[in-house]
Amino acid sequence: MRTTIGNPVPRWRRTPPNQIAARVFAPLPGAAVAAPVGRDAPAPRYVIHLPATSADLAGAVDLAYALVRSLGFLSEIDGGQTTVSLEDAPQVRHRVCCDRLLPGAGRCRLRAGHAEPCTAEPSD
Repeated sequence: MRTTIGNPVPRWRRTPPNQIAARVFAPLPGAAVAAPVGRDAPAPRYVIHLPATSADLAGAVDLAYALVRSLGFLSEIDGGQTTVSLEDAPQVRHRVCCDRLLPGAGRCRLRAGHAEPCTAEPSD
């Protein structure tokens, strides 16, 4: 008989592995995945999480900034919201781009924490 936190697990309470897998991979109920419909419903947005690794924070920020700059011509890329986090602490994020709203139109495309005035043109 197995034990959990010092107490034996009765044989009748054990869940067979195939039932656990069926629960984990069961489709969500329709209400859980149904999107609002109609003219007033916002268009769904999906965020792409592209994991890339680096040995240190500076290298990760450099790589993320290079990706933002190289893909910046795509309107779907929101470089200003790009962040970097430690693999084991995804809730602690380091911003890559400034993303301040500029007078007129657009957002700052320089690195976060830059000393020069904000501009819509990325730095080299």
